Amino acid sequence: MKRKIGELILIIFFYLLQVTLGRVIAIGGIKPNLLIILPVLFGFLHGKNEGMYVGFFAGFFYDLFFSGLFGFTSLVFVYIGYCSGIFYQKYEETEMLIPLGLLLAGDFCFGFLSYVGNFLLHNRLNAMYYISRFILPEVVYTLLIAVILYKPVIFLNKHLNPTDKRRISKVD
Repeated sequence: MKRKIGELILIIFFYLLQVTLGRVIAIGGIKPNLLIILPVLFGFLHGKNEGMYVGFFAGFFYDLFFSGLFGFTSLVFVYIGYCSGIFYQKYEETEMLIPLGLLLAGDFCFGFLSYVGNFLLHNRLNAMYYISRFILPEVVYTLLIAVILYKPVIFLNKHLNPTDKRRISKVD
């Protein structure tokens, strides 16, 4: 129960960071998607169910205040958390490249599905322009922010769940 409440507080904190600092740290109108980091990391650290739980609530907050299509982001974040949870038993938390690769794939899929839902269905067919101008810069910016936030999230995860003996607790 302590971990679930801590994760919900972390989701709210990341949401507040995205809302307040997102405009300040935007480069060329591109803001990092901080809320997508949490389903990927918690799915990778705790498995499919935890990734889906965090993905649902992170997507809910994103839908509540950013998205016009309510429930779409929640569904996509749940799938991203589930796919990240597939790698739960295979890798250790000290490996940073696997979660970053999952984040790259998840953020790209989210951006592309957002393009399909918001633009392609309205007969705006220039997908390569949208990918090169919006999706890829956001993915790169989100990855850079995730590199900075990876160690603090791992540290908080270790303190929220001290009984988890399966993972290596040493983080360089």
